[in-house]
Amino acid sequence: MSRKPLASTLLWAVLILTAPLAVQPEVTTPGDAAPAIGGYSPVSYFTVGRPEKGSPRYTSTHAGKVYWLTSAEQVQRFEADPDTYAPVFPDHCPYSLSLGRAVAIDPRNFLIMGDNLLLFHDSAEMDTIARELEAEGTDKMLDRARSNLMRMQF
Repeated sequence: MSRKPLASTLLWAVLILTAPLAVQPEVTTPGDAAPAIGGYSPVSYFTVGRPEKGSPRYTSTHAGKVYWLTSAEQVQRFEADPDTYAPVFPDHCPYSLSLGRAVAIDPRNFLIMGDNLLLFHDSAEMDTIARELEAEGTDKMLDRARSNLMRMQF
């Protein structure tokens, strides 16, 4: 009897028995996901007036994003009205989106305009633009940003 068929049969048996293990989906929990806005607490922008790093100990999920907060009290506030605290664009700078560009945010570069938390990219250019936005308002920029984001997603 040849060893080749035996080795081939053993190889197939191993492949068949281990195949279900290879296709098992990875199980993740909200705490495993990368936090939105770099792990900064969206509530802190409004309550403290500056960005504060949240903790994976205090998390909440909104619109498919996991937010880290600084305390159980912040979790309660956020979950009571997440649309009030979540940034308008959690992934991209709204000014860049209004120009048709998808540029990542720097959560330390922010403005609160009315009830909107706006997070911009980091550059000296954005510091100047942010001051101009405060003076002129943001409605047109936000409308263009929303429109361009919709086009980019399709």
